[in-house]
This record gives sequence, structure tokens and C-alpha cells, in this order.
Amino acid sequence: MPLIDDESGIVLKESIKIKEKSIVPITADEEYAKNPEISKENIEDLRKWIATQPHLPQNIPEEMLILFYHSCFFDMEQTRNCIEIYYTLKTETPEFFANRDISRPELVNALNILDYGCLPIRSPNDYQIIYHKLRIFEANKYVFNDGVKLLIMAMDACFKVDGTCPGYIFLFDMRGVRLGHLTRLSISSLRKFFTFIQEGLPVRLKGIHVLNTQSIVDKIMMLLKPFMKKELLSMVHFYTERDVEKIYGAVPKQCLPEDYGGLAQSSEKTHGTHNNIYNYYNFIHSHTI
Repeated sequence: MPLIDDESGIVLKESIKIKEKSIVPITADEEYAKNPEISKENIEDLRKWIATQPHLPQNIPEEMLILFYHSCFFDMEQTRNCIEIYYTLKTETPEFFANRDISRPELVNALNILDYGCLPIRSPNDYQIIYHKLRIFEANKYVFNDGVKLLIMAMDACFKVDGTCPGYIFLFDMRGVRLGHLTRLSISSLRKFFTFIQEGLPVRLKGIHVLNTQSIVDKIMMLLKPFMKKELLSMVHFYTERDVEKIYGAVPKQCLPEDYGGLAQSSEKTHGTHNNIYNYYNFIHSHTI
């Protein structure tokens, strides 16, 4: 996944499938129609390469291969590398990828503590906006690996339903983050997470915006920087509670929940009207990628 920063603007667009609460998977034919740059021959070339790699799954869905190829800007070599890293990490990191039944106690607990969602209105560039915040602030209840698992499950849901997308923006709210949360992180998990985000995640990542930053942010970045490439670091933008309005330059008010001064419904209501995010999770559990 090449990391490219792009802030060109286009007309705001509503995510129709989120609005309609649809969990109907996108088809390969729909993807080819949406992406004329991608041909069936391109994907067949990937299939032939995968057939020479016995350690990789041989039944990767066509839609997923299209997603990889699109995320790497139609570069075959980068696509192969992205596939290799994605499935290698998936095999070697069960703490992120295994036991994804949303009824498991640890995931029920994580859903109570964390709030993940896909905002209904996309950015002016038609980028999908994924937001995350703490719902419960007690650090001793926070489990990093379970949070990452939920994030990956939410992303997988987007992949299955929306397919390829011009870009993704991550929106993190630091409200409630304390020093105690840092003690819950492991170096091993952080290394795997950033390898996945930077090299194995099949999306065009466009920006990471961190709201309500606390004084602890310097300590957090000191911990994270060793795992972050220069390209990823350049995408990270911080906003204190006093200057949160500065984010409107990257994410317009029409896209943001009202709790951030935006014009969209509150993140709490989004979490509620997103009721089908739970369906997404269960859907993904029964439709593994």
C-alpha cells in the first residue's frame, strides 16, 4: 500500500450503503465497472503468481484481489508484496485476526469500551472516514489487541460492502487517553500493527487526524515513531480541544459529528444508527477474507 497524501477536493458524497444499512457484498463485475483501469487479465496474472506461492491461500476472492491491485495504484510488484504481507501477518498474528466471533466476551467488552464507526458522509475527495474513540476511560479495561481486531473487522466490512475506495481517513479522538493506556501496549503488537497499516492494509491511506490531544501525546509519539515510516508520519495531524476547528480544512463540518463542531449527527447517534455495524462484524465473521 503506497502512502500518498492528497487533499484535492470534490463534491461531498453520502455513503449510500451506510445510509441504507446494506450488507450486500460488492461483486467483481461492479468493481470492474467502477475501475476501468483494472482488467480481468490483471487479476488473472495475480492468480497465476499466487499459484506459485503455496504458503498463500489459493481461494482469495476476486473482489479482494481487485482491492489489493487498486490500493497499490495498479502496480503489480507492489500488489504482490501487499498480498504477501497481509496474509503472512494474518497467519502469524492470531491476536489480531483469529477468534472474530463478536459474541466472544473479550469482543463484547471491547465494543463497550471502544467506539468504531464509518461516518455516513464521505470527505470532499470521496474518502471513507473511519473514526475511533474511547467510550470508557479506565485504562485497566483497555486491551490494545482487541481494539486492533475490531478495527480490522470494521475495515473488512467496508471492503466487503464498498470495495475499492479513492482513499481512507482515520479520525482518532484522544479524549480520555491517559498514561495508564500506554502501559497496556506491547512493543511486539505495535510493530505488527504498523507493519500491517503501512505495508499490508489494502487501502489508499490519505490521512490520520488526532483530535483532543492531551499533554501525553509527546510520550505516545515517542513510543510510536520507531515503527512509523516518514510517509506515514507526514499524514498525522494533531488538534487540541482549543483548535479542533482546524480540522475543517481536511474534513469539512458537513462530514463531522456534532460533538466535534460538525453538522452531522453525533457520534453516539451514528453508533446507534450504525446498528448494522454489529451485523457487519457478524457478517465478516461468516465471510472471511
